Amino acid sequence: MISDAAPTSLRRVLGSREFWNQRALHPVARILLIVVVSVLLCIAVGFIITAGHFARADLLALMLYAAIAAYAWHPLTAAFMVMVICSLGAVLTGSGGDLLELAIALGLVAATCAPWVIGLHVLVLSALTADIALNGSSLTDGGVYGIAGIAMIAFLAGLAFRIVTAREAILVAERARVVTDLEALAREEQERIADALHDGIAHDLTLVLFHARALPRQPDEAARQVSLTTIEDSAENALQSVQSLLSLMRETRPEGAEACPTRYDGDAAQTATSLGMLLSEAGIPTRVLAPEALHSATPAVGRVLAETAIEAVTNILKHAPSSQSASIKISDGPDIVELVVNNKAGLAVGATRASGGGRGLPRARQRLALCGGRLESGSTADGWELRATVPTHHPQK
Repeated sequence: MISDAAPTSLRRVLGSREFWNQRALHPVARILLIVVVSVLLCIAVGFIITAGHFARADLLALMLYAAIAAYAWHPLTAAFMVMVICSLGAVLTGSGGDLLELAIALGLVAATCAPWVIGLHVLVLSALTADIALNGSSLTDGGVYGIAGIAMIAFLAGLAFRIVTAREAILVAERARVVTDLEALAREEQERIADALHDGIAHDLTLVLFHARALPRQPDEAARQVSLTTIEDSAENALQSVQSLLSLMRETRPEGAEACPTRYDGDAAQTATSLGMLLSEAGIPTRVLAPEALHSATPAVGRVLAETAIEAVTNILKHAPSSQSASIKISDGPDIVELVVNNKAGLAVGATRASGGGRGLPRARQRLALCGGRLESGSTADGWELRATVPTHHPQK
């Protein structure tokens, strides 16, 4: 397995954009380069002092060392400086030493510069070597092969360094991507848990609280029985939601328990009918205008509208329990599906406040936006209204 993984990793590095991009030297290599250049400068200055005069070759040597040091910060500039200085030295002095320095510098070029700069460096080195070899110079017999061998060794060393740094950069980028993906998954899981708490448990507990408060004020035994039944059913639904949520968090969810069955299972039209009965049982006369089923909307759109309707009714029960009346209307048109929920109350402060804060309406707005829809809510002259519209032909994100 190890022998198979290594070539695959190398092929991936060689085929990546990161490998071919120009790069800076590694910080450790940068420090080593500065140390080496500093030592060479000290040696050159020592030779100048010992000789007692400053020659043209000394100036070229100092300029070359400064150019090599520039690889630590600006590789492209340094590469051109080295090529120009070594070319001047080779043309003016005819010395093979400049070719040797240019061959060694190929390692730095291969490690840091773009491919076209590497090719240009090799071309300049080849042309200068051929010129000096043909015109007769200080190159000894076989000197051309020596320059070629040194250049090849320097190139391979630079290439190896480039592979190592590119692989490190790819691993860092991959690690950052994995961390980002894990954070996104964690946020998604948190959103799922929060949605389960809000959409299921919070709704049922709102019903329990509403009917528990209304129970002592019920005028007759039939009304008290309705409240007791609603409290019992809502408490049971909340308990089932808690159990399902715990299974989800422990990843031991039994088969078929992806979503606990509730009285609101079904499409938006059926949910609207159930919610109307719920409000009526709570003492808020409610008119429901909805088709038997949504034919133009996708199941995803129907589910989002149903969740939005549940949120609207929950807000009415929570913030305007003394509403005089309410209405739930669903219009199933050829191009758009619209949900309108409103209540009439002498004071709709609670509903207005709910539209500006809390989690339910912002999450409903996000869900509708994923289907290309939008949500508007706010106070009216005599109550509060929620209006959700979704186009029937929109690719879900």
